[in-house]
Amino acid sequence: MSMKTIKSLGLASVILGVAGGIAINVAVAADFNASSPSWTGSYLGANVGYGWDSGGVDLSERSTDPALDGFLAAIAGIGLFPTSLSPKAQGVIGGGQVGYNWELQSGLVVGLEADLQASGIKGSLSEVRSPQFFDTTATGVGKQIDWFGTVRGRAGYLVNPQWLIYATGGLAYGKTSLNFNTADITSGCLADAFICADQTSSKVKFGWTAGAGVETMLAPNWSVKAEYLYVDLGHRSFDAVSNTPIIFTSSAAFHEQIVRVGLNYHFN
Repeated sequence: MSMKTIKSLGLASVILGVAGGIAINVAVAADFNASSPSWTGSYLGANVGYGWDSGGVDLSERSTDPALDGFLAAIAGIGLFPTSLSPKAQGVIGGGQVGYNWELQSGLVVGLEADLQASGIKGSLSEVRSPQFFDTTATGVGKQIDWFGTVRGRAGYLVNPQWLIYATGGLAYGKTSLNFNTADITSGCLADAFICADQTSSKVKFGWTAGAGVETMLAPNWSVKAEYLYVDLGHRSFDAVSNTPIIFTSSAAFHEQIVRVGLNYHFN
């Protein structure tokens, strides 16, 4: 049996499984919709989604040797190194959430939720420059969210017993990474002669998050949600030491936009 056939059978199995699950859920939901679910209680779930960060990385350089100040001014004037690059970090995220809801008499639902996410949000960009009378250089940056989490309040309104629309906001935290690299393509990386650097810095940052979503009870104890979050992990910078007395500073804001869907089991 060929690999293509195996993949086709695997895909067909997934499609049949999803179709079967949808059919079962529709049947259960048809019976369930006649009742009024309770939103009060604790819940546990999982989610998957996508995130992106379109912010750039600002670049600058300085020397630990005052004798090189004139040289740095000259290379800055001809644009040997870029002053900013936009790596456009993006990628898949996934994780879990836990929370508690209180359903009020007025149709309002308030609660608390915490989540922790594995993150594939990352991006890199390199730029080659060949100014007249200077070597060709390649300078690049990388930007990444390794993981993040939130602790949020939620407040929403029941459009009907099954459908909840809500706003959410609170604390955000996560591990951020920045990379800077530059190399002299023409002459190589001879110490104290040709400028080269390659360094990564990682740090856990704290910030805030806000967003909104919609959640619906599909069956007793089960709900699904779709959610948007803006996650602000602040601004950070780091110094990359080169093989010469020149230090490069990379600065970036970590402002992430997240869309995700989740499945919750309610213990009520």
